[in-house]
Amino acid sequence: ASQSPPTAGNSPAESNIGPAPVASPALPTGQCGSPTDHVYHPDRLRLIAACKTVTGTIAAIRSEPDGDYHVLLALDPQYRSLLQPANFTGQHGDLLLEPICQHAVTQADAVGPCQGSIPRVPIPRPGTHVSATGTYVFDLDHGGWAELHPLFEIHPG
Repeated sequence: ASQSPPTAGNSPAESNIGPAPVASPALPTGQCGSPTDHVYHPDRLRLIAACKTVTGTIAAIRSEPDGDYHVLLALDPQYRSLLQPANFTGQHGDLLLEPICQHAVTQADAVGPCQGSIPRVPIPRPGTHVSATGTYVFDLDHGGWAELHPLFEIHPG
């Protein structure tokens, strides 16, 4: 069973399969943290921009075994040029946002990187127009699709 992402007043039920990451205070608004802290196998991600902000509408949210959420963001027109061909074949034409280590980890190679203090990133519901800030990368393990990974903040607006 998948877990629901945290939203205002809603935290996901933790699985007893593995330890949940320890929450830490969020970063100040508009700032990015390290592009590699708490990321498993960071060499699979080609860094394009250490900190990028985009806007769009949340299309879907999926829970992943590595403790991340996959948030599909239908980008506003001015940001559509950030998408790669793999975003159309693998992500329905959306940008993938990945708040990392947000729930219990069941993927063995992600357990270590998700140890320690990780900022919680509350995710608005699908259909919400948002501004999202994170590290803009191409995920080479998935055909080079574009992502904000890690995602550092997301706000309705």
